[in-house]
Amino acid sequence: MKTLAKLLYVEADEEITDLVDRLRDLSLEDAVTFVVPERARALQSPMSFRLLKRYADSYGKRVNLVSGDPRLQSMSLEAGLTAYPSLAAYDTGTEVHQPALVDEPPAASAAPAAPVPVGVETGSRVAAGAGGVATLDRPRPTSVISAAPKKPPAPTKPARSGPSFNSYRPYVIGAGALAIVALLVGILYLPSATATLSVSGTPIKADITLLGAPGTAAGSPDHFATRAVHADQSQTLPGTATGQKQIDAQPSTGSVTFTYSCTFFCDNNAKTIAAGTSVSTSDGKQYLTQKATTVSSPRGSASAQVKAVQPGPSGNTEAHTITNINNSRDFNLTVDNAQATAGGADPRTATVIQQSDIDGIRDVYAKDAVPQVTDQLTSKAQGLKLVMVGNGVQATATSDHKVGEEVSGMTVTVKVTGDGVAFDDKPVKQMLKSGLQHKLSSGTQLTNNLNLSYDAIDVAADGHITLNGHASGFSTPVFLESNIRGHLKGMSPSNAHAFLQSLPNVVDARVTQSPFGLPWLPLFSSRISLKIQEVSGSPSS
Repeated sequence: MKTLAKLLYVEADEEITDLVDRLRDLSLEDAVTFVVPERARALQSPMSFRLLKRYADSYGKRVNLVSGDPRLQSMSLEAGLTAYPSLAAYDTGTEVHQPALVDEPPAASAAPAAPVPVGVETGSRVAAGAGGVATLDRPRPTSVISAAPKKPPAPTKPARSGPSFNSYRPYVIGAGALAIVALLVGILYLPSATATLSVSGTPIKADITLLGAPGTAAGSPDHFATRAVHADQSQTLPGTATGQKQIDAQPSTGSVTFTYSCTFFCDNNAKTIAAGTSVSTSDGKQYLTQKATTVSSPRGSASAQVKAVQPGPSGNTEAHTITNINNSRDFNLTVDNAQATAGGADPRTATVIQQSDIDGIRDVYAKDAVPQVTDQLTSKAQGLKLVMVGNGVQATATSDHKVGEEVSGMTVTVKVTGDGVAFDDKPVKQMLKSGLQHKLSSGTQLTNNLNLSYDAIDVAADGHITLNGHASGFSTPVFLESNIRGHLKGMSPSNAHAFLQSLPNVVDARVTQSPFGLPWLPLFSSRISLKIQEVSGSPSS
């Protein structure tokens, strides 16, 4: 009775080790049947069959062979395996007991040939399966086989597909080696550590006066080179007066001529016309002379300015209307105005220039001009430190009329100017630092947190400048950072902390590791950084 077995199709290029692996993978199968093509590499020698039989016995499995090749059938039987000439014979359970000789001529016998059992084909052909089975192309004599009752074909399980584990073994080994190398590289080069020392520092400061001038050569401890910069721009703009001024009533003014003409009993003494002499018109308009004048005698004339006693337009009079000299008893003295008087006016409100009219025009122009001039100064400084002269960029305005004048319009000229002194800030701060270093004691050094500043106390447009410099900081003992880093490499964090804490003036020490902590600090000193920060107070005892 045939026992159902797992069908496995053998590839032509498979090795015997592949068949053994497939046997081992089928741990739940008791019987396995290999369908072997004619030129299968795995089963070409009796040794291969014996190995297959040995491993099958060790795994507790029964192995069958389906092949139309008598040579393979013979080696299978010699190794103790069950052989079938074809899949049809395997389905009916017809085993090969003695393989026929290849190309053996048929035996001469009078006896009729034995009937071939149903399902057995003359010239066997191995059917092709999913795994690919070689076909026996040439006809062969029918082998002597024992008949067995037919059974319905048992359902077969699909053979394992894909490459075996052995084909991946080199890649797995290589991946493992790469992982180990990456781990070692990460441990050696990836970790870093930072040691932070809090050191008690001694305050130190210095005040230094520095002088700057154009053309100063470098090398002086308190002199530095400067450059004067200047920029300006101007524009003339129209303006309108907006001021209001109350104007009182104005008297009429003009000029009169005094004439002296004497015919009888005359003297030669000049006649003096005092200031404030009153003259008038026939209709009563009164005028006063503004200055004294003298008229020659016996004949002469002199002019004098007069102003109406009553302000207003009523004091304006026509020519030759002022003919009376009030309170005069000298009939030889006469007066007359050759021209009309004018200027008499009523009180009014006048529009005059006020300071805000000029300042407004200046401010509007300066709003854009001041930043422009400032940018020009900065550009001329060419990246140097720029200190402005005086109050910096300033705008001034001048008008063609004075404040308070009654005008309808005016012209204002606005000029924006700026002067500065440019110098390199780095040498200045280096001078301040050098001045502070001169105060250091032997074996000490300045900490990095220095405070360097200066004030400009005298700045001139010609480029001269005086700076009042201030330098302050802290001094600490000199630490050889390279030696400390070299000592720390490979130490445990606790030992590193103890070592750092033992250094002079150290009041606190911290060791941090990144990106992850290890039982030891990095093995390379270049992966260790040292930070020294000053703290106030004395070192702990």
